[in-house]
Amino acid sequence: MTEVEKRININKNMLCPGCGHMIAMRLITEVLDEKKLCDKTIICLDVACCSLLIEFVYYDTLMAAHGRVLPTSTGIKSVRPENIVLSYMGDGAAYSIGLNETMHSAIRNENIFAVVINNGLFAMTGGQASPTTLIGQKTPTTIYGKDEKKSGKPFLIEDALSGLDIGFLARASLATKEDIDFAKKMLSESLDNYLSKKGFCMVELLSPCPTNLHLSPADANKRIKDEVEKIYKVGRFK
Repeated sequence: MTEVEKRININKNMLCPGCGHMIAMRLITEVLDEKKLCDKTIICLDVACCSLLIEFVYYDTLMAAHGRVLPTSTGIKSVRPENIVLSYMGDGAAYSIGLNETMHSAIRNENIFAVVINNGLFAMTGGQASPTTLIGQKTPTTIYGKDEKKSGKPFLIEDALSGLDIGFLARASLATKEDIDFAKKMLSESLDNYLSKKGFCMVELLSPCPTNLHLSPADANKRIKDEVEKIYKVGRFK
């Protein structure tokens, strides 16, 4: 049995078919395994869909209050400085209820290793609009489509953090094999910067949510390529 197989029990997977969370956690585990860091890693999870990972992804894990993953991770790191602390959350947690925590962690350039799963909505609670929802996108809270005049443009973390001296910032997609390979590369680079104590290190991953988008997994991934990546450009920003 490989280290990845020990850490992820796919037989207990509680996520929806086609969800990107499992791909993201597989990539994170592969990167940690390649650097021989699995045993040293503590994961701080947000609630919502992220919380399901605690049932079948085997690390020392602590669940934070919604949107408070980053300050909770700071607390863990302060008492366990020898450990790798992964802050894992969705876009609603990072850019809505937890935007204050995200901004101030970046302003302080705290040595953070963060992963944000951006599926463009609040998935666990019914698919409501989030700051990353696209203009015109229909959700239970934007039944006629998201209106830019009422809700503003989609939130871009690279713009919000553009003037800050942080360690690493990148965005990748989970839509195709080539995208997944690039996502793994960005996760590895982010972790290297974190290990070098460069400061705030974050990777945002564009993830499909077939259930709330009412699409097949294949069509949800196609939507990322055809629509989402036009607004959320992939690449290394810092």
